[in-house]
Amino acid sequence: MAAGAGAQWSSRHGFLLATLGAAVGLGNIWRFSFVAGENGGGAFIVAYVLAVVALGWPLLIAELAIGRSTRADNIGAFTHIAPREPWRRTGWIGALASIVILSYYPVIAGWVANYLFRYASGPVITAPGEHRAHFEALIADPAQALGWFALVSAATIAIVAAGVERGIERACTWLMPAFIALLVGLSGYSLTLAGAGDAARFLFAPDWSALARPQTYLAAIGQAFFSIGLGMGVLVTYGAYVPKRESLPRAALLLVLGDTLIALLAGMIVFPAVFTHGVDPAHGATLAFVALPEVFAIMPGGRWFAIGFFALLLIAALTSLVALLEVTVACMVGRWGWQRRRAAFVAGMVTMAFGVPVALGYGLLAPTQASAPTLLDRLDYLASNVLLSASGIAVALVVGWVWQAHAAHSAAGLAGLGASAWRWNLRIFLPTVVAIVSLAAL
Repeated sequence: MAAGAGAQWSSRHGFLLATLGAAVGLGNIWRFSFVAGENGGGAFIVAYVLAVVALGWPLLIAELAIGRSTRADNIGAFTHIAPREPWRRTGWIGALASIVILSYYPVIAGWVANYLFRYASGPVITAPGEHRAHFEALIADPAQALGWFALVSAATIAIVAAGVERGIERACTWLMPAFIALLVGLSGYSLTLAGAGDAARFLFAPDWSALARPQTYLAAIGQAFFSIGLGMGVLVTYGAYVPKRESLPRAALLLVLGDTLIALLAGMIVFPAVFTHGVDPAHGATLAFVALPEVFAIMPGGRWFAIGFFALLLIAALTSLVALLEVTVACMVGRWGWQRRRAAFVAGMVTMAFGVPVALGYGLLAPTQASAPTLLDRLDYLASNVLLSASGIAVALVVGWVWQAHAAHSAAGLAGLGASAWRWNLRIFLPTVVAIVSLAAL
């Protein structure tokens, strides 16, 4: 049955903004910045761009084509194009990945919402060293951790419950232009800082020795899949709402270029500030919540910069959360015939229940050993480096080997040499590269 019971994007503009909103998230700003910092900056950028072009773009076309050709939810779509076992189960991997990510993504988004509220309402912490204490107190306090997590989750449920056109598309039509305006404004300001030159060298002058480490490529592939939204079922689901007249190769190219440009601009927001004030770019996941607030406290206009930065993060988080929840909601609507509002409420409550232990993972349920990974760390690793890679390989194999060639080419809007290159990429190149890199690094 149809993923959204006949739902469809109202325009090409709405489709691109909604799909870009699904792709652009915390992965482009919060996660991209610290992963690039941990993996050598420029060397990681090289590996990341290669992963986006050679792996991300072909797989993005494939997922959108599956959705549009079947008009089904992520799980049902693979039953249509690959009815035999085990290929019909491919959609379950993406569904599992989306649920795993939904269990921790709103927790991080809740931290972002707290910081935005704190900077917008004041007073602002200015004493050096107090930002780490504030962050640790926030994530360890059950009331705050659960409260902000619940607030972000409720906003996500409300948008999805309103529908594809009136909820998701309308929200993205307003949020994405605001996001881009903030992105351009903040990056322009950051480029005036003294550390802009060092940031540019860090991002665009590779340390080639880092390219000899399998971990760099695994991080790049995981980041590409996470950032674009591949392997989560999101793009299959959103593809089901794409009008037949839309050119998928062109739309997919615009999306990967836009997503990559946004990630690079986000790096040019973060790293000039980091280098200007002597912060370690390999600061890790706390870069946005500990290191950057230390910078905001001493930079001219730091409070307003912080408000813009955390508003940027929150918009990115919301548009991605909406897309992730829509995967499950579309399955409930399409397979069980549920009303959208009921499906959104039930799916939202279930995923919120999964997120409660994650939200408490730095306080009541924190690891007994200080050096042990938290539940959020483990889930992020599982999703980014295992499930998304496995889902990407499975989708590529289904489209490359199981789906009839003429049907796949027609659905993707490809012909001739381009169609052959795309299909052989999915048959051989993508599964082989992702499998080798994943096994070598894991």
